[in-house]
Amino acid sequence: VGLFVAVGVDDGAARRAQAGAAPSERQQQAAPLVVDVRVGDDDCDQTHGATTSASRDDAMWLGEEPTTTLSPLARRKLVAPRGATRDLVTTSGVRMPTESAAERDVVIYNELRREAEAMEHSALLGPAVRAQILESPDLVSVIAEVISARLARATSGIMLPRDKLKEACVRALRHDERPGADVLGIMQRDPAAISYLQTIFFFKGFHAVQAQRVAANFWKKGSMSSKHVALAIQNRVSELWAVDVHPAAHLGGGLLMDHATGVVVGETAVIGNNCTILHSVTLGGTGKERGDRHPKIGDRVVLGAGATVLGNIKVGDDATVGSQAVVTKEVPEGMTVVGLNKLLDPNISPTRRESVKKREETWQYEVSGYAI
Repeated sequence: VGLFVAVGVDDGAARRAQAGAAPSERQQQAAPLVVDVRVGDDDCDQTHGATTSASRDDAMWLGEEPTTTLSPLARRKLVAPRGATRDLVTTSGVRMPTESAAERDVVIYNELRREAEAMEHSALLGPAVRAQILESPDLVSVIAEVISARLARATSGIMLPRDKLKEACVRALRHDERPGADVLGIMQRDPAAISYLQTIFFFKGFHAVQAQRVAANFWKKGSMSSKHVALAIQNRVSELWAVDVHPAAHLGGGLLMDHATGVVVGETAVIGNNCTILHSVTLGGTGKERGDRHPKIGDRVVLGAGATVLGNIKVGDDATVGSQAVVTKEVPEGMTVVGLNKLLDPNISPTRRESVKKREETWQYEVSGYAI
């Protein structure tokens, strides 16, 4: 049983965010904070696509001109994303810093050490906890130790040796604000995350993302030798965790790659800040283009399990792509897309607003017959 203490927006704002509807600037500024305390062992929190049996009148098709324009949301800082992820109080009562990434990482590291010390005498986990956490001086060193231990090929020790991998991880992540933002994003948005130790030690999505950041650092150096090192890390990540993200892809901070199995991200893909990606998501090309050919995902986007986004298209900020959706056209910000390029927008007209009932347990809308 895990205890969560998080600070978020009011319930109405949370429902609007789940629905993909962008709140107004006044709503953003005025949304009161409430403390959300959760006790439970939630296992799997996925984004489920709406039924595909809805008629054409039930949704807009991508490519049509929307009848309403959503106001753009202000870009949020990596250190303290707005809304339900704006602030966090740790289980030991420490409030997470909201302005300094360095201070944030210190708090995360101290919380991690506190949790690790409670596990130090475990017969099964104690040795690993001591070697990889308690003997590491800061958060980056812990992440480097954990990632290198998993990536190293213990059978031979020739390719990707652990000591060199650790040095490479430290160099790549030392001045990068994104790993700490990733930890915070997981703790804030994943109901199954019960501790910092769990997030950093056991979440393979977190491991795969950090390894890709290290690979990207090699790729950017530009030499053929460095690119092959990056590809070796990519290959090892795919082998270990069934996650295949090209080293040239850009992953924003605060990324929650939940479950992670089967995620594929192409070479020229871009993922914004504070996004959530479920398992079996593909950000790929159409097979007809070369060069810049992969999707550009905005900030705070949710990609449901099995979603496929193809081509050099943009998925706007705060959009939601339902599970198993196939998207080949641009998605406006704040919108929800399901099925094949099909948008759900309850705000398209007053008639639709009255005809669409929000399901409380998910972001879906139950759509009945109506005319626009």
